[in-house]
Amino acid sequence: MARSAGVKSCWNSRIRIPAACSIKLTIRPASTSSCRCGCEMPVTLLKGENLRLYRRFEIQPHPVLNLIVGTNAAGKTSLLEALFVAARGRSFRAQNLAELCGTDRPQWHVFVEVGDSRSSHRIGLGWSREGTEVHLDDERGARLADVVHALPLQLIDPLAHRLLDEGPAYRRSFVDWGVFHVEHRFLDCWRRYQRALRQRNRALREQMPVKAIQAWDEELVQSGEELNEMRARHVQAAAPGLEKWGLRLLETSSVRCDWQQGWPTDETLRDSLRRNLEQHQRVGSTVQGPHRAELRISLADTRAKGRVSRGQQKMLIAAMVLAQAELLVQSGTEPPVLLLDDFAAELAPEFQARLAEGLRTYAGQKFITAFEVPEGFSDSGQNGTMFHVEQGLIEARHRLH
Repeated sequence: MARSAGVKSCWNSRIRIPAACSIKLTIRPASTSSCRCGCEMPVTLLKGENLRLYRRFEIQPHPVLNLIVGTNAAGKTSLLEALFVAARGRSFRAQNLAELCGTDRPQWHVFVEVGDSRSSHRIGLGWSREGTEVHLDDERGARLADVVHALPLQLIDPLAHRLLDEGPAYRRSFVDWGVFHVEHRFLDCWRRYQRALRQRNRALREQMPVKAIQAWDEELVQSGEELNEMRARHVQAAAPGLEKWGLRLLETSSVRCDWQQGWPTDETLRDSLRRNLEQHQRVGSTVQGPHRAELRISLADTRAKGRVSRGQQKMLIAAMVLAQAELLVQSGTEPPVLLLDDFAAELAPEFQARLAEGLRTYAGQKFITAFEVPEGFSDSGQNGTMFHVEQGLIEARHRLH
């Protein structure tokens, strides 16, 4: 089912869009129940109002595969963006949420339902000039972290090459997203470390006495070493899956990931902070620590950053995403929803066929955009739905199988 008009509202009639608030909400634990296709907690409804070129839209996605096809500027990517912004609270295309606003009025809404008849979550996100508010299960002011936990979601888009090409912060964020979903202590630990780091750096910038600087070392060391332990464990656990997916997608078994903790491995973080104190005072910043960690990815014993083709980059990133997703499932988390924008971009036919075959075996729900149904899905026999998009109008054309 899909329609672009006739939706009275994307929100419960009690919900308005007030200024952003800071009410905290503790969500109910996600159910481990599964739909009949084996996908746990799939997206069952996506609708919105005044988002980019859509005045109103509503689709009921297939729990396995959703192919969104159409010409350039038809609105394909905007549907992925709507789902992404509901799950992450930010856009992968725009710096400012105001940029998502359509022409009807200065506000937009997105609403998502996930789950099945036995257990579900309802997620809403709205923006207006007064601010942004997140809703979870009809409760206002939900914490974004709770929404991210309720709807694990990953994206591969034409800008995904930044994960390999840009600075270490992109790769730390990739690792941290996975650790967040498997380690219940991660978020508190990360926040403690960030607070201690900010305070220590402030003391350094303001040239406070050594005692005032080192007053934050104990918290920085305790939270920092715990944070590094969780990250390193996650990367080590994901390594076999990355090697497997590298062989499957790139036909090479020499895909490696190595975690560099951000300070010398032959000393503790405490010792590193003390030994480099003069350097920190000179530059006004803490130079060693988990905030300087790096995930190094190599392909055929060559560092991937800046040294492989765009097609290889896309396949390598797909391998990273799929390996991490499998690790989450092994840890008891539902398979993340996978968004793949512009399936064929940068990929030769051979790479497209391999990626399609890999995605067909992925247990999670998939949303894929393309100009037309990719050859690897047209006759695959996989369950799914094709949505045709044209200038803000959405039509569910047919089931794939």
